[in-house]
Amino acid sequence: MSDRILWPPLARLNSPEASVQAPPLIHLCRLLPHPPGTLNFFLLIFITIAIFGYVACTSPQSDGLDILILNGKIVNGTGNPWFYGDVAIKDNTIVAIGNLNSKTAALVIDAEGLIVSPGFIDMHTHCDDYGLGEPSSNVNLNYLIQGVTTVRTGSCGSGTYKIADTKAAWEELGIGTNAVLLVGNMPVREEVMGDDQQRAPTQTEIEQMQELIRRAMQEGAWGISTGLEYEGYNKVVTTEEVIAITRPVAEFDGVYTSHMRDEAALMLDAINETIRISEETGVPVNCTHIKATGKLNWGLMKEAVALINKARDRGIPVSADQYPYLQGSPIGFITDLVDIPEDMEPFDELRKKLWDREISENEREQTRQQYVAELQQALKDPAKRRRIKASTYEDRSENPSAVVRWGWQDFRIKVAVKNHHLVDKMLLDIIQEQNRDGFDVIADLILEEPDILFASGSQSEEDMRHAMVQDWVMVSSDGGALPIVKDTDKQVRGHPREFGSQTIVLRKFVREEDILTLENAVRKMTSLPAQYLKMNDRGLLVEGYRADVTIFNPKTVRDNATYDNAFEYATGIEYVIVNGKVSVDKGQYNGTLNGKVLLKPQR
Repeated sequence: MSDRILWPPLARLNSPEASVQAPPLIHLCRLLPHPPGTLNFFLLIFITIAIFGYVACTSPQSDGLDILILNGKIVNGTGNPWFYGDVAIKDNTIVAIGNLNSKTAALVIDAEGLIVSPGFIDMHTHCDDYGLGEPSSNVNLNYLIQGVTTVRTGSCGSGTYKIADTKAAWEELGIGTNAVLLVGNMPVREEVMGDDQQRAPTQTEIEQMQELIRRAMQEGAWGISTGLEYEGYNKVVTTEEVIAITRPVAEFDGVYTSHMRDEAALMLDAINETIRISEETGVPVNCTHIKATGKLNWGLMKEAVALINKARDRGIPVSADQYPYLQGSPIGFITDLVDIPEDMEPFDELRKKLWDREISENEREQTRQQYVAELQQALKDPAKRRRIKASTYEDRSENPSAVVRWGWQDFRIKVAVKNHHLVDKMLLDIIQEQNRDGFDVIADLILEEPDILFASGSQSEEDMRHAMVQDWVMVSSDGGALPIVKDTDKQVRGHPREFGSQTIVLRKFVREEDILTLENAVRKMTSLPAQYLKMNDRGLLVEGYRADVTIFNPKTVRDNATYDNAFEYATGIEYVIVNGKVSVDKGQYNGTLNGKVLLKPQR
């Protein structure tokens, strides 16, 4: 089942009638009877005067437009082919699309050679958890400079149920992009159940949670999310509980999005659970950052796609979003893969200091260097090495190591200098090649090069691409809003998705590899997320829609962030217009804060 949007305005936009210019005089003359006589002469004079009067009515002095975008190739978000056209903006609304060369505006943007599209909507971010409400990162420049005009927050069960308070606080501070808020099940559960989380809620507690969600929906939330894979929630939050707290969302025509219970061997079970939630509540559901992780689970994506397509054929509104990278998180130094017993000193104190948000970055780096030096010494001591190895492999119920949770099959080397030959290799493959125990392989690498960067959540190229081409899969990032990067800032290793998720699609998967057409890629970042959210005034370039617009060079747009230098801004996005005001001008942020917290309209 395809969700491709075929909007009636498209026919008008592609037709000759879209022109607002006066009809050529010669065409009017053809309407006159022949041969011309005195009457026809005066009639011709009358027509000429009328035409000049028409032009005067549409003269520069009377247009009243704020922004006029001329000469661009319009990719309007429907997925249909691009067409040449101009776009007129007044206040925060698109008021005309067509041949507008006769018009003028306070600001005229020449988009010749550029693509004019709706502003991108990132369907899965943690901008509320990381930065959007902070003075240091409220600009959300890492998204804005990629052409993102709206970020969806409240992901993976996090977020807030205090929608009105959040809107007031964020807009008083000012935000660079628009934001859409979902309610997370975690804060709702904690508000009702307190610290007593490791059990099922009572019926009274379910009703209290429903009332909190109902109130949040009344304040403008767009739906709810859950983080069912997370430790502490995976075993205690049942499907029945999720169905119960989703029912109030249906009353407000909202949506449900799930960090599913499993993205590895039990992925298909998790998808079936998500589908069941939609069937029993009538709410559209979204499988967030869909992936099949761990080398032993590669190939499951085809079965997952078939399962979702079958459900959609039955009329179940299930979709997915996807970040366009093979790796998920956590991202970390290889030292993070060994598990040190809590009572082994001085590691416990060093860990607490590393997690202290109040210390400076210099102090944090010095603490990490001390931690690494202590770890290297411990691994050289046979007795301590045995204790660390036993802790790494211990199958305990609470807080098991990353290796126990996901296995060596889940990790891939992303950055290495001394061992550059290992970059992009799976740890499982390295271990099998050396025919040694995995812990011993990692321990020796820590002694040799402790700054090796690894990533987890490893997918296969084939699986990722198979999901990407599905009509119901949206582009997302799973990232946060970060402070503006200065030229003097140190290079940062990490996941590049916060700075490159939209632009890597346009560069790699459209321009270089032709996995997606430009029109389909734009659709996945504009009208498809808007359609899932049931947002009826954004996501398309059509008259009457809000003026969120992205203008980019299809030949030069690119992601520049890498795992070795993750905080590197994208380039090739020339203009970004948020709510009818320019935020990025000729590729540069202009210092304005034009974003709003978007509230879901009440039925």
